[in-house]
Parts: sequence; structure tokens; C-alpha cells
Amino acid sequence: MQMKDTRILIVEDEIVVASEIKLRLERMGFGVIGIVNNGRDAIKKSELHEPDVILMDITLKGKMTGLDAAREISRGSDTPVIFITAHTDTPTLDSARATSNHGIFTKPFSDDELQAAIQQAVISKVMTNYLEDDADNELKDDETRLEKLDDQLD
Repeated sequence: MQMKDTRILIVEDEIVVASEIKLRLERMGFGVIGIVNNGRDAIKKSELHEPDVILMDITLKGKMTGLDAAREISRGSDTPVIFITAHTDTPTLDSARATSNHGIFTKPFSDDELQAAIQQAVISKVMTNYLEDDADNELKDDETRLEKLDDQLD
């Protein structure tokens, strides 16, 4: 996958901030599949469109936080979530770190930082999927060998 093919979902409750992030991402060559402002819509949109990366604000409209939404999304998907937040208090950042290992950015952040985090998240996802596929193939090969040995013993 080339980086220009990367599809990103923005989850941000401030429309001005979300629009700015969208423009910045498009200037970097990324595709933005949508902007949502709450956790429930983030879950629905991620299930429907399977983005490559999600940029998720921690504080969202409604009862569900970005942390809650990211946890829910991760139950059914391996989509990397990169958190963006204006909150720099230790408990918030610790909660975000426990939920995602793909990055946490405090607003404002630079384009270079964001681009590097997105690229790293995509590479990590691709490598993880490759290794899982490789392990699955090895397991299938082992099962086939065991079946052949079992047949020979009969």
C-alpha cells in the first residue's frame, strides 16, 4: 500500500479543527473518508468503511469518549488509532497510552509529526497482517503434514 492510498477517518468534535486536519491530511496526500464528532458514529463509520488509520480526539460529543470508542473499535478491527487531544494532564495521557500504541498528539501538532505517525501506523498494521498471514500459512502447512503422517500410519 502506498501512503497516498491511505484512508483516514477523523473523529473530532470541533468542526473547525476537524476541517483543518482534513485539509492538512489532503495536502500530505492522504485520503480522508470522513469526519465524525462522536464515538458511536466513529464505530459505525469504521465498521462500514474500514479506514487504514483513525485520528481520534479523546474528548468527544456525547457520553462516549474517544478512548471508549477506540477500545470498541479495536475489539472488531486492527485499525490503528492515533489520539489527538488538547488535554495534557497525566491521567488522560496515561489512559490514551494504555489504549493505543500508535501515538498521542497534543494540539497543536506539526504536519511532519502527524505524517510520520500515520506512516508508522500503516507500516505496523501491514507488517502485523503479513506476519499473521505467514503464521497462518505455516500452521496450515503443519496441519497438512500431520494429516499425511496420520494417513501413512493408518
